[in-house]
Amino acid sequence: MKRTARPRWKSLAVDRLLRYALRHWHADAGWRAIEALQRRGSPALLARVIALCASPSARRRAVGVSIAAQLSHRAQGGFALLAEEETQRLLLRGLADPHHDVVRAAVGGLGLRPHGASVEALLRLASHPDARMRWQVAVALGSYEEPETIEGLIRLSADPWDEVRDWATFGLGTLRMEDTPAIRAALRRNLDDADPDVRGEALVGLARRRDEGIVDLLMERLTPDCHVYELDAAEALGEPCLAARLRLIEEASRESAANSYWFSRLRAAIEACSASKPIAA
Repeated sequence: MKRTARPRWKSLAVDRLLRYALRHWHADAGWRAIEALQRRGSPALLARVIALCASPSARRRAVGVSIAAQLSHRAQGGFALLAEEETQRLLLRGLADPHHDVVRAAVGGLGLRPHGASVEALLRLASHPDARMRWQVAVALGSYEEPETIEGLIRLSADPWDEVRDWATFGLGTLRMEDTPAIRAALRRNLDDADPDVRGEALVGLARRRDEGIVDLLMERLTPDCHVYELDAAEALGEPCLAARLRLIEEASRESAANSYWFSRLRAAIEACSASKPIAA
């Protein structure tokens, strides 16, 4: 079998990366090229991106919007966003594009470069028939502070697709700090979801709001086989009555999991529950 060397993305010239991105759109090679371009931010590349976004070709527009979504340049300590206002304008224009791929790329970018002018369109797209679009909207809305976006996340937290519910529940429970009866009701509904990640995110979200109604449920779910979700919920809740259960889990797991991330979260939960006063006190 013929073997071909994989391209070294960091060393490729911008022109070649753009060719890869356009030729292999929707493939891994195309996305790796786009990711490399996103870190090459410069006035010259921005001009190329603007030209791509104005192209009559939907593929070229989608690639341009995808690059604009995370266009950045090397700065002290890492990377910093480049030309935020200009790229936001490109993303907002992409929301009104007639082609599905361009719109989805714009939604993804507006989760990374939020702009209040996009909220109305994002909320409309929360009902889009394509689950991938709804997932992208769920991811994006978690970055917004506008109150009306909460309703969009609540709606998406009941989506038929597991990954959409997962991200919307994470957005409601962890990324957003608001605490309303509607948010708590959505999180409580998802405590019994068929998907374990959705159940876990709902539990953490209620724990972060110090909801004493989950204490008994959390006591049931705290076992040596529990997920990190339950440990993070116990830490956030900080309920002293959970400390004894957590210490039993620690004793049962010390030999098999002592050096794991899971065990470090267990220790954090024990510390939080041992130092707190009861919620109802």
